[in-house]
Amino acid sequence: MNKSDWRKKYSSFPRFTCPRCGRGTLSAKKDSFHKLEPKHIQIELEHNGERSEASYGRFQGFLVCSMVLCGEIVAVSGDYSEFYHTQYDEQLDDTIEFTDLNYYPFLMRPAPPMISMPKSLNAESRKHLAKAFELFWADWASCANRLRIVTEYLLDQLAIPRTGVKGKLKNANLDLADRIELLKIARPGHDHLLNALRIVGNLGSHDGEVDFGVILDCFEFLEEALIELLEQRREKMDARAARLIQNRGKP
Repeated sequence: MNKSDWRKKYSSFPRFTCPRCGRGTLSAKKDSFHKLEPKHIQIELEHNGERSEASYGRFQGFLVCSMVLCGEIVAVSGDYSEFYHTQYDEQLDDTIEFTDLNYYPFLMRPAPPMISMPKSLNAESRKHLAKAFELFWADWASCANRLRIVTEYLLDQLAIPRTGVKGKLKNANLDLADRIELLKIARPGHDHLLNALRIVGNLGSHDGEVDFGVILDCFEFLEEALIELLEQRREKMDARAARLIQNRGKP
């Protein structure tokens, strides 16, 4: 995950990975981005004497996949801010004008994938993760809750039961914290990442607010957990290292 790609505002959009083919990259479709300034903002800027200095409003546009046989189109919309500046250029001996335009997207559909997904990831986790990618632009709290759901389905794939012994009950419904404790026994070393996803997901559900930086951390944690738990890169590497140690460096 490249965290620098995922921001609250953009002067231009990065080449996000195509959400359909996963191979192409997205770029802005020429002349597709349009801005509209509401009448109430026009009146406010006029009243404050800022009409020639700034503009605010809504925008919409399209990003297109670079793969010719895919050509997926991602719709983008949200708010924009634009500031007009003048500056004297000594070389030209003249005043030049330039603008500072920023887009604040609230929607991308279909949303670009924010993290990589192992091919073996189950369908339910994929479905909810794709929804989390969309919710990232609209509501960080709801996005965090969706990542919590992904965690539940990931544990299903890892054969961690949803029912079991809890206190005096022999067949109780296990909450996510209980299931992560079971994973801790079956596959040690991954509980911190999943517990962070659980806690932030709970925060999103109960408080309705999650910090922007925290939600980015959660995506990063989930990506690491998926790689380690499903692809087992570290375990496979440790096994290879153990064989080299046992064979005293010989293949």
